Amino acid sequence: MWRLSSVVKRERNTVTAAAKKLVNHQFRLNKHVSLHQRSLSSAATGSSSPDVAVQLDYYMSLQFAGVACALVNDTYQSKGINSLHFLPTCPVGEEAARVRSFQNANPSTLATLGSVEQNIFTPTLYNDPSLNVTAVASMFRRSPLCVASLGPLKDGDVIGAHEDTVELLQRIFPKQKVVASPRGTKNTDLLDGTYQGIQAYTTTEIPALHHLMESRGMDPNAVTFQVLEDVVSGSSAPQLGYSQMLFAANEALESTDRREAANAFLAATFDGWQHAIRNPDEAIEAVVEAQKMLKLDDESNDHWYDSLSFKREMLALTTNHVKETFVGDRLGVLSPNRWSKATEWLLQDKKDVDPLFGLDQTSLWTPPANLLNGNELAREALEDAKFSAMKFEKTYGRKPSLAVITVGELARYEHSQRRVQLYSNPSNSWFTKTDVGKSNGFDVTEINLDETTTTTDSLLSEIYKIRDNVDGIQVMWPLPESIDSAKVYNAVPLDKDVDGIHYTGWGSKYPPVTPAGAWELMKAHNVDVQGKHVVVVGRSPIVGHPMAHMLREAGAMVSVSHTGVDKDTFQGLVGQADVVVTCAGSPGCVQADWLKDGAEVVNIGTTFCEKADALLSDVEGDIEAKAARFSPVPGGVGPLSIPMLFRNVANAAWEQQSSSTDKWEQSPATLR
Repeated sequence: MWRLSSVVKRERNTVTAAAKKLVNHQFRLNKHVSLHQRSLSSAATGSSSPDVAVQLDYYMSLQFAGVACALVNDTYQSKGINSLHFLPTCPVGEEAARVRSFQNANPSTLATLGSVEQNIFTPTLYNDPSLNVTAVASMFRRSPLCVASLGPLKDGDVIGAHEDTVELLQRIFPKQKVVASPRGTKNTDLLDGTYQGIQAYTTTEIPALHHLMESRGMDPNAVTFQVLEDVVSGSSAPQLGYSQMLFAANEALESTDRREAANAFLAATFDGWQHAIRNPDEAIEAVVEAQKMLKLDDESNDHWYDSLSFKREMLALTTNHVKETFVGDRLGVLSPNRWSKATEWLLQDKKDVDPLFGLDQTSLWTPPANLLNGNELAREALEDAKFSAMKFEKTYGRKPSLAVITVGELARYEHSQRRVQLYSNPSNSWFTKTDVGKSNGFDVTEINLDETTTTTDSLLSEIYKIRDNVDGIQVMWPLPESIDSAKVYNAVPLDKDVDGIHYTGWGSKYPPVTPAGAWELMKAHNVDVQGKHVVVVGRSPIVGHPMAHMLREAGAMVSVSHTGVDKDTFQGLVGQADVVVTCAGSPGCVQADWLKDGAEVVNIGTTFCEKADALLSDVEGDIEAKAARFSPVPGGVGPLSIPMLFRNVANAAWEQQSSSTDKWEQSPATLR
């Protein structure tokens, strides 16, 4: 736990023992004390400046639910921040200037941080480098900015936008006229016809707009919205980077005490977000309490509804964005690759700009180097597949298509809703493929058949009916014992075998998606298997068997084991391996102390434990004490399965349109 150094403590020890006792009492969540009496400002202690100061870019609301949870639950204090001060809300675009001004006026404050969107931060810092601020983390990976309208926008239509984004929107919508408009009445202005389009956020204005339309007797489905990063022009789309991005005055990165203070703020904030993700109703209550504590709830607008259902909807949309920042072992991580793409797009008319301009390069908030994390790799792969799908639709007038056929209830889907809530979101989860398709430019048809009435012939009939109308077919494994699996899988054509059923037999061009994801992870992190002894734990036809095949093809000496092997033999085999790939789906089947010192471990097999309310890996124990590197659970191989599936679908769609002059090679090379 971080604490102020003794030197800093001596400098700030200006309060009496009685005052200290009062301050400590105020930091506790005490239902018997008036919320307005609880002070987080240094004024309560008599200190000249707080340990940490924060400038939010908007009023306290559900978009800051993680901050609210950390505040109300005293998480900031538990991390060692003894005085935390929130600055008054400032005009849009002035966040960096306010942070710089406060830090200059309060040099003994260890860290002054702020929140802002990257599309505001980067141009602002470029135009005024004297601000001396640096991006350190982010609450949203992707901007929820969109333009809402009541129909397709026509040339010359007027779009109302916030003053600080007029230029940005005009660049993205060159055929429309973008003007500055009031923020508080934007939804009303759209419905009243003042503007044909409005700048909106998918997390706030869009759900509020639906409510407003219903209250007016209008069909909420009449509203359309274009997420700015999905507006494709030519061969590219806007790159806005991060939203609710957290930046710090550069002083926060300069010494151990200051870095620890900044790190403590980030750790507490993202602990708060984890609490909000797991306990949404508690988070809603925390925001209300934080508003009273901070008095940052003054804005009056038409995109807020004081109902529990609206708050739950808004919070779910918000936490979906937050979960997208998870990398390795933490939320909030900034990807240098994504940051660079946004910088190049935002400053494309500037010369000699470092793509990492404005990004912290001192590793203040990064996961440990020994983690083989797959989250960001998965997101980039799915974004590539999405871009390819959008280009395919523009070329051929239809979307790439997938049919998913499931017979009966799959045991591994038992906790699917909770897993989506905790670890992913409907736009990228294995358990919500139809939603993944909608979010990423694919048509997905899910066919769910009753196990008690489905026969081999009726299942074959379903495949025959659909296979000429889609680009890819996935028959979910396992099939009931009453079904002739060989007959069923053989009915899936090779060119539509997007889940690699025939990969190790007839040589499908598309590998099974989970082993493919594991292999992508290993390549991305330079896990060398050439000439190495690799033990694969698990032998299923969709993971273990094809995984072993891939590793042999890569030059590894592969041994396959499973939970049916004698324990001593099993343990001895694991202990000899340079690389261990677990895909048994049996928690604790491998003990960490069996591992060879310095081995590398790829965890594929995972199981959700209802009692622990968490995802468990096949490896139990202190894996870090033995392994040189390992993939975490969650955050390793798991996120990669769905991008691999949709990459295969996009690939199959292009391949099946081989007569076109615009072939697959003109799509992103990363998808080949």
